[in-house]
Amino acid sequence: MQKGKAFWKGSVRIRVTGCTPERFFNLCGHHNIALWDVTECQGGFEMSLFPEDFFRLPPIRRKSDVRIQIKKKEGLPFFYRKSLRRKAFFIGFFLCAAGLYTLSQFVWNIHVEGNYANSTQTILNSLEAAGIHHGIWKKRVDCSRAAAYLREQFPNLTWVSARMEGTQLVLVVKENIDGYRIRKNAENPQNLVAKKEGTIVRIITRNGIPQVLPGDTCESGEVLVTGEIPLVNDNGDIYAYSYVHADADIDLETTWYYYDIFPLSHTVRIYQNAEARTPVLQIFSYRFFVENPLPDNFIERLWSQNRMQEPATEEGGEGADEEISVRQFYLTENFALPLYFGYRQQFPFKVWDATYTEREAKEKSSQNFQKFRKKLLEKGLQISENHVTIEVNDTSCITKGTLRVVEQAVEAQPCKMQKVSDGKESMVDEQQ
Repeated sequence: MQKGKAFWKGSVRIRVTGCTPERFFNLCGHHNIALWDVTECQGGFEMSLFPEDFFRLPPIRRKSDVRIQIKKKEGLPFFYRKSLRRKAFFIGFFLCAAGLYTLSQFVWNIHVEGNYANSTQTILNSLEAAGIHHGIWKKRVDCSRAAAYLREQFPNLTWVSARMEGTQLVLVVKENIDGYRIRKNAENPQNLVAKKEGTIVRIITRNGIPQVLPGDTCESGEVLVTGEIPLVNDNGDIYAYSYVHADADIDLETTWYYYDIFPLSHTVRIYQNAEARTPVLQIFSYRFFVENPLPDNFIERLWSQNRMQEPATEEGGEGADEEISVRQFYLTENFALPLYFGYRQQFPFKVWDATYTEREAKEKSSQNFQKFRKKLLEKGLQISENHVTIEVNDTSCITKGTLRVVEQAVEAQPCKMQKVSDGKESMVDEQQ
């Protein structure tokens, strides 16, 4: 309690020396002068008291015949007086406090949780289109309207909660996994037709009537599964039609043409020891490269280099590849700053002219074909037959031929509705 009062009112630490310090203490007690932290030191005593009591000591000092020496001044009043000469400190302090208060009135982070089918960036882009973005004034954000807007923009969101926590807008969503299922409407029936000429390998019909069987050949545009289902009576006469969305898994074996050519003459790069990495700073679309050690014209070169700088080109059989790796800074988890930092490294090389041998050319051609085959597999396609040949002449290597590829080369096509004999058009709604 005494220390807290001493901080606000201030305190003076003094040293009392003389022949009769006991009389000094008695007189201080008689005049209600509070003393604390009294310690004995060499040749006297040290103690603390309030500044207003210090100015009452001269009569007591004369009566007790002691000497008083000020050792230290502590507390807020003395700090304030000492800091009056440091106006920049107080100005900076108040500016900092005002800046913090101002920044606290804006939204600096938008946190989204509970989303799986919809990415966080997709939700943030949708909010930005509605005017809610990082750096917006908090009073302009209506949490209830933001939640209703998201439910309207994303039909698979069954529940959305929006709340403000400090400078963070927290969005908690719940998704309906079945929200992406396409509702089949009998008012828009469709057929499945072939996109290419080929042979039916497999057909599994879930909806509609198949028009082909495995092993049959088809032309481009031919109907494979029709969405028109005739309804017959007991006499076998068609009295109406039911129209549905044709749905099936159909694999076609189609013909692909492959062609690849490259010259036998080429250049070979022989890389030297890589240079040391140097720092890279990027602001918006401009990059600044820092060299180590710094060159004499460092400032001019720093401002002259930007992201449009091309790597070193080949001149006189020499060159260098340049690798730049940068990472963006984030103020919050989703608030990216236009500031990047990373490193640059150059790999010098020498260029030599060379020519592929027949064996090397065939190996390179085979590697190119394997890359092409890998891309087909990544798309879900399979190669059933391979009729590709490699030819090597004096100047180039040519790879050409045909492939039999199994793919789902089908597409949906609107189904035209027919009229029955009585002139009425009948449709039966069927929801799968």
